Amino acid sequence: MKKIWLGLLVLCSCGGDSRKELFTPKPECKGDPVAPYQGTFPQVISSLQIGDTSDGFDLNGDGKPDNKLAAASSLAMSAIQDSFNNYEIIIPIEFFNLPQVAATKCVKFAIYLANFDPDGDMDGKRPGISGGDCNDNDPSIHPGATEIVGNMKDDDCDGLADEDAQNHPSTDMVDHDGDGYSMAQGDCDDTDPMVHPGMPEICGDGKDNDCDGVADRSVDGSGNVTACSPYAATQDLVLDPRSFDDSGNPQIVFDNGTITQDKDGNLVMDAGPSLFNVNIPVADGLVLDLEITGAQIEATMQPDGTTMTGRLGGVLAANTMDQIRGLTVSEIMLTPDESLLDATFANILGQLLALPKAKSTKTQKDYPGCLTPDIDVDGDGLEAFCDSDPTDDKKVVDTCIDGDGTVVHDVVDDMGNVTMHCAQATDSHGKPRFVDGVSVELNFQTTLIHSIKAPPSS
Repeated sequence: MKKIWLGLLVLCSCGGDSRKELFTPKPECKGDPVAPYQGTFPQVISSLQIGDTSDGFDLNGDGKPDNKLAAASSLAMSAIQDSFNNYEIIIPIEFFNLPQVAATKCVKFAIYLANFDPDGDMDGKRPGISGGDCNDNDPSIHPGATEIVGNMKDDDCDGLADEDAQNHPSTDMVDHDGDGYSMAQGDCDDTDPMVHPGMPEICGDGKDNDCDGVADRSVDGSGNVTACSPYAATQDLVLDPRSFDDSGNPQIVFDNGTITQDKDGNLVMDAGPSLFNVNIPVADGLVLDLEITGAQIEATMQPDGTTMTGRLGGVLAANTMDQIRGLTVSEIMLTPDESLLDATFANILGQLLALPKAKSTKTQKDYPGCLTPDIDVDGDGLEAFCDSDPTDDKKVVDTCIDGDGTVVHDVVDDMGNVTMHCAQATDSHGKPRFVDGVSVELNFQTTLIHSIKAPPSS
C-alpha cells in the first residue's frame, strides 16, 4: 500500500500549456529569479496527510470544496505516516524574492526532492531509521547478518559486539580501541574509538556512534528522534538529481505567489494554479510518471520563516492514473497487471470515492457502469471510463469516452496484447485527450532546516 501513496505526494513543475482548460497558469511575477541554493528560509515538509472534504479547494468554480480522495484518507494515512517516519520522501523548499517574511506581491519558491541517509554500502539496509543499518560503511554488517565472534564489531546490529550464539554479551574487559569502554561495558565496535556508549551520534558518518543499534540516529526514552532527523533546524539536506531538469533548473517552481496579511494578522501565501508532473521510482525497475493539474498552495507562514502550515490541492489526471502500474495493493484490489485507473473506475476504489456515474443515455446503454472523474479539466464535459464487460473477472478500463462523445477503445494486437490503453489517446492536435481527473487536497507542515546542498557529482 505504501508505494502507491508515495507516488501521489510529490509534485514538480512541467511548465505551461496553451490549451484553454479549467486551470490557466499565472505568468511569473516580477522579482528575483529562481536560482538554486541562493534562496531564503530553507524548510522541509515534515507532515503530510490527505485532508477532509471540507479542506479542498474549489477547483471547478462551483463554490464547493473539491477533494474526492478524502474518502481514501483512512486507507492511506498509515502508509503516508510510515513514509515520513522512514524518511522515504524528503521534500525541501526554498524561497526567492523574499528577504524577510512579509506581505509581498511577488514570492517564488522551488520544491525539491532530497536524499537522507541512503544505503551507502548497498547491503539492502539504510541507516538513520528505526531498525536500520548500524554500519553503513561495511556491507557485511546489517540487521540479520550473522554475528562473528572475535571481530569486535556489532555484525547483526543489536547494539552488542561479539555476543555468543545465545546472545550473551561479550565478557571481554579489554578496551581495544582506547575509548574508555570494553565490549563487556557495551562498546559495539571496539576497533573504532568514535563508537561507544554515550558517544554523541555523528550524523552522516554511517556509524552507530552511541551503540543503540542504528547508525546516524538517536532516540530518547519515549522514542522521539533526538539526533539526525531530516526535520531538524541544524540539518543540511542533499538534493536528489531528479529535482532538476537537463539545464540544471529546478523541476518544481511556483513563480507567481503572493503573501497577504489576513484580518487576524496572519501572513498567508497563495500560489498557483499550474500544471505539475514528476517521475518517481517506487520499486526496482518501476518509475511512476505522475501529473497533478491545477495545483494550488495556500499556507500560513511564521514571520520568522521557520514554519508553514498549509494545504495543496489539484487534480490527479486520468492519463496519469493509467500509468501507475506494476503494484499490488490488496486494499483496493490492485494487481501488477492493472493500473490505478482500473482500480478507480472499474473496481472498488471508485465506489469508495463515490465517483459519479456517466450520465449520457447512450453511454449508459452501450457501456453500463461507467464512472466519471469529478473535475472536468479540459472543459468539454466529463470523460467516462468503462469496463466493456463488467461481468467478467477482469476489472479493467478498456473503453474511454471523451467529454465530446468520442469513444476510444484499447488497441489490441493479434495476440490479444494491449498496445495502447485508451486513456493514453491524443486528440487531433497531439494533446492528451483524457485529462479530467480526481480532486485531491493535502494538508502539510514544514520545519526549518539549515541548508540545502547540491547532489553529488556523477
